[in-house]
Amino acid sequence: MKKTIILALLLIVTGFGNAAFGQKAKFGHVDLTAVMQALPEWTTSQAELQAKADELTKEGEALQSEFQKAYEDFQKKRGTYSDAVAKVKQKEVEDMYKRLQAFQESAQSQLTTKENELLEPIQKKALDAVKEVAKANGYTYVFDVSTQLYNSESDDLTDKVKEKLGVK
Repeated sequence: MKKTIILALLLIVTGFGNAAFGQKAKFGHVDLTAVMQALPEWTTSQAELQAKADELTKEGEALQSEFQKAYEDFQKKRGTYSDAVAKVKQKEVEDMYKRLQAFQESAQSQLTTKENELLEPIQKKALDAVKEVAKANGYTYVFDVSTQLYNSESDDLTDKVKEKLGVK
């Protein structure tokens, strides 16, 4: 919220500053997500990300199954163990559960890292094209519509950016 207010104030001050010097600020907006999704690299990256997610899901399901089996086995035989053996078996099950939780956290982190790794060059390519289109057409500011921070009087540059990238 603070960022939005600060950005709005910055735009107002900058707009007044430009007006004071006889310059008129030109505003545009772009749907950066639509631009990125139109790139062929997007489909490839999503397929690669899904493959990684499937791999981690399969591994997680195997760990979950192993834990479930150990837990059920412990519950069935719990009454037949001596106190010392029961404590050891319970500790084994608890450790297995902790490993399962750690794997789940690690898997989520791995997916986030992979997604960032795959999307960074796509985002850079799209942003570079936005900058080129903005500069070529004299735009002072270009906003991404996904931030919901654009003026209804701004020009939509999405198609121009896609054209610059050679995609539809």
